[in-house]
Amino acid sequence: MVGQGRVRNLRGRSAEPDLTPMLDIVFLAGALAFFAAAAGYAAACDRL
Repeated sequence: MVGQGRVRNLRGRSAEPDLTPMLDIVFLAGALAFFAAAAGYAAACDRL
């Protein structure tokens, strides 16, 4: 029907899984890895 948005199953939850928490974890892990790489690069360049 019009205006329903996502399709709902009998329990009232959306038919497709909500991936927002998983994406948050992925982006936080990526940011932490980028920070660690930048800190390691700065430390390595400082030793030269």
